Amino acid sequence: MALVVGLFGSLFCLASAHGQTKHLKNKLATYDDRDGYEVLSVLLNAQSDKWKNETITIDPRTPLGRAVAEIKAECSGIPAEFQAASEDFDRKVQTRLLLRKGFSLRKNYELGYASSTIAAEQPRNKEEIRKRIRSGTYHVAAVGFDDKRTRAIAFVEYVCGNLCGNSLFYYLRKSEKGWEEAREVQREVLRCGRIY
Repeated sequence: MALVVGLFGSLFCLASAHGQTKHLKNKLATYDDRDGYEVLSVLLNAQSDKWKNETITIDPRTPLGRAVAEIKAECSGIPAEFQAASEDFDRKVQTRLLLRKGFSLRKNYELGYASSTIAAEQPRNKEEIRKRIRSGTYHVAAVGFDDKRTRAIAFVEYVCGNLCGNSLFYYLRKSEKGWEEAREVQREVLRCGRIY
């Protein structure tokens, strides 16, 4: 009897330990890069104006590295000044992270998951189309930096339906004014993103 109780207790402890290990493996680390949030805030402020978002919804998880790497593989002609940032980005995107409320945005924002009903329902009129476009969800990856942290590469995806949104890479330089898009690089780097 004591043997049965001992064996049962051992199996219970083993199962509990396995459950805890599995739980820890599935838990995401938090993205805590202050400069990264600063870069992403510059981009999200600009994008939210473009898409006319009233409230900005950001998925709290960084995107899957494989999916982002597929899009980045289409980019050609990344300038030498951004190569170190590109390599750093490639390393960081392999780890999925959990975002925190570290953004400095002009508009209200929330960390929330995209609604699965957006794609299923067809808009019935122009106002519903506009509302869908304005109520999409942003997905952002950890930002890649050069060694001096004066060059950055960022990925921002905006999804507002099956055929609505974009997935784009951005190149930024840090100046005395703060982080600014290197727009001439955006034009030079061919096919660096997708528009839906």
